Amino acid sequence: MLIPETGVHQTSERYFFTPSSLARELFYYPTRCGHYFCNHRYAFSHRSEIALQGDHNQNIMLFWVQAGAMELTLGGVPTLAAAGQAVLFDCRQPYQYAGSDGLEFMWLLFNGLNVRAFYRRIVQAHGGRPVFTPPGGAEIASLLDGLLSGCAADERPSEAACSQMVHRLLCLLLLDDTPPAQDGSDRIAQAIRYMNRHLYEPISVQDAAQAVSLSPSHFSRQFKARTGYSPYEYIVLRRIDKAKYLLTSTRLSVKEVAYTVGYNSEENFIHSFQKHVGVPPGVFRKYPV
Repeated sequence: MLIPETGVHQTSERYFFTPSSLARELFYYPTRCGHYFCNHRYAFSHRSEIALQGDHNQNIMLFWVQAGAMELTLGGVPTLAAAGQAVLFDCRQPYQYAGSDGLEFMWLLFNGLNVRAFYRRIVQAHGGRPVFTPPGGAEIASLLDGLLSGCAADERPSEAACSQMVHRLLCLLLLDDTPPAQDGSDRIAQAIRYMNRHLYEPISVQDAAQAVSLSPSHFSRQFKARTGYSPYEYIVLRRIDKAKYLLTSTRLSVKEVAYTVGYNSEENFIHSFQKHVGVPPGVFRKYPV
């Protein structure tokens, strides 16, 4: 395949996507993807001739480095990406990167829906770093390889399938979505079971951490990496779920519901319920939404 970029070996691949109006309105969608083999002469930036054409610099870019390394400057901050790492950046911000001899990486340029909200949360989840090692790396590589293989065989996925793939990639980059251990050693799964058993008692994050022999701070970090929210938020949301059930299936008073699901006062329960549901418990009971 002829790819007129300096430093890119001609065994590399590059494919283009033209999203429909439906995809632009409702889906996540790729605009370009590729699998590059490069040497030290390869370099690219937001001011490169290709980048300045069309909508290139309006998208989000994902790299999956398979071999070698690349030097990047993203938002004015220099960094290095090596094999087994992902790189995610917003092309609307200044960027530049260069390859080393033996660099191999797959890349996906994409847009749609709430990709920038996803992007911000992903970078935030990785300590503000655009280069990181996601737990779901094997699946990320497999998804990108599947897309490239489909393009090479002229059997590219439908726009709906592409949207599902991009969404899955974003979830893998955001969360530790690797399958839980089957030997009972998964501490986060153990902690969730513990919290579910004691959900309506005066349980704290420290109690849950202690139950799985982790410090509260380390436990909270691991829990959020796995689920996307804090242990405290998990407890509150599950209590709200139970409260919704009781409000719509029993005649317990709001105060009785509050104490049943673990709140220490009716006032705290009403405040929490309205904050998370948008209406007070009494209104929800009449109009469950």
